Amino acid sequence: MAINKAPGMLVALLASGLMICIYAGPSAAQSAQDQSMQDRIRALQQQMDELSRQLNQVKQEQQAQAAQQAAVPAPVVPVPAAPAPGGKAPSAPESRFDQFVKGFFGTFDMSLDDTTKGIDQKSAFPWSYVNPLNPASGLVAGPNKGTATGRVGWIPAISSNGSNIGYRGTHRIGNSDTDFIYQISTGLNMAAAPGLQDTWTKSSNTVVGAVGLGDTYIGFKGQSWGSVKIGTMYSGYKTSTDRLNPFGSTLGNYNAIVGNSGGDNRVEFGQRFDHIIQYQSPVWSGVRFEAMVSPSQNVNYNNVTIPLGSSDCSGSNAPGSGNLPENCDDGAFGDAYGIDVEYETGGLYLTAAYEMHRSTNRNSDGIGANSPYYNYLLATNSPLLDFAEWNAWAAENPGEAAQGSPPYLNDVYNEYAFKYGGQYRFPFGFVVDALYEHMFRKVPADMEWQNERERPDTWIALEQDLADGRDVLAVGWAHAFKTNGDPSGQHNFNALLASEGDYVANMYTFLYRHRLDKQLTFYFNGAATINDGNAHYDIGAGGHGIKTDCHDGTNTVFQDFSSSGPTTWGGCHDMGFTTGVDYKF
Repeated sequence: MAINKAPGMLVALLASGLMICIYAGPSAAQSAQDQSMQDRIRALQQQMDELSRQLNQVKQEQQAQAAQQAAVPAPVVPVPAAPAPGGKAPSAPESRFDQFVKGFFGTFDMSLDDTTKGIDQKSAFPWSYVNPLNPASGLVAGPNKGTATGRVGWIPAISSNGSNIGYRGTHRIGNSDTDFIYQISTGLNMAAAPGLQDTWTKSSNTVVGAVGLGDTYIGFKGQSWGSVKIGTMYSGYKTSTDRLNPFGSTLGNYNAIVGNSGGDNRVEFGQRFDHIIQYQSPVWSGVRFEAMVSPSQNVNYNNVTIPLGSSDCSGSNAPGSGNLPENCDDGAFGDAYGIDVEYETGGLYLTAAYEMHRSTNRNSDGIGANSPYYNYLLATNSPLLDFAEWNAWAAENPGEAAQGSPPYLNDVYNEYAFKYGGQYRFPFGFVVDALYEHMFRKVPADMEWQNERERPDTWIALEQDLADGRDVLAVGWAHAFKTNGDPSGQHNFNALLASEGDYVANMYTFLYRHRLDKQLTFYFNGAATINDGNAHYDIGAGGHGIKTDCHDGTNTVFQDFSSSGPTTWGGCHDMGFTTGVDYKF
């Protein structure tokens, strides 16, 4: 404080002295006061000398303080290390917020579609034996049953295709080398409001737009031993060959035939499992394997009810879907397990996979059958049919029973599949994909006539990267070989073709993709499935939001033993085009 006030005090004293000198005149009247004035000036001079001494002391203290501050070294400011020649400068550590945000992922995919079912409306005839009690008596056709119901030609649509958003992360457990891993995922329908997947061809209790409609799990992972996950997710049987299918979310997805044992919208060997445990090994010299098990969680041996903890039957639909009884008897299965092996080196990728669905219940395949042989079983009270359940229902519903028919009594057998696949990527961007698959349903000889679930299929695709990978052209061909039999649920079931085993189908597709940037892609795709005879495979199954199948618009509002809801037409020629954008983050 003295440092700031000393100069001011000196100025004040000098001003006072000046004023005294001005007003001290040389007149005789004031001579008596001279001595007194000189005394005051002398006192003032002493005060000024003292003040000057204090001022000099303050200056010396300031100089000493400045010298001490100069002797203290300045704090060292870290200087970023210079990058090595040709390298990158080291980045600052990520904040917790940045690490958190990186866990989010998702896909927004929407398209404009134009598709047609290609139904032949002149081929619906009822068939019977000349002698209904003698299958060897020959076949006879009745009058045409009529044309298809509703719109079966070209229909434009807006489709949301595999859109989702999710979050994944890891947590290191203490000082170990093991991580706790987790993921949650939400399926999104970006073209319509969220709700139950309930259409005239399929009913499901799962909600599009809910957390868990996507691979959702928790688990543990270690670099030396691999990972174990528990939750709901796709099995390795599907994911091991995903890279062989460049048509993923388009109409040309190979799951219209590959993994699709029934030829409809469901992909039996390519579905997402509830309550699944899956192990994935580390990569050893290019080799990796996966193994999974999904317990039945069903209180019945024939899996006719919804598994504990699930919202749907294990066959991916709701009880009663397709105007059937309120049971899980349209493909529901018990325990499931599988394994796959993958090998990759350079541009070569090879894989083999196997999956088993135990005790798959297909009792409803008898309901609404149009086969003369089924009518023979009905007329002879065959023990293969469930007359007890049927007669009890018919007694309460005699009017509806007139157009219905009994289910099978015990059409519950194991279904399994295996496939081999490979991919080779040439240095100039040309890719070849190939796959062979065989699906099985082990039924006894007296049920083989209606076994449509057992057959082989093949897939071939060619891809070419252009413009440094910004553009991709691809073509694909899937072929379904003939099946062992047919439950004959088609409205236009042709018994003559059934005896010839003409059930083959071919799906042809092409794709153009243009990468607008690292995350956004534009695509254009066309696909056509040519079904021969009684075959009824679709386009879009397994990936595209809106499927185009061989069902017409028949829509009844009750559930019974008639299977009269979604009428299927064999031999349809599904065709369509789709164009859209796909954004990933």
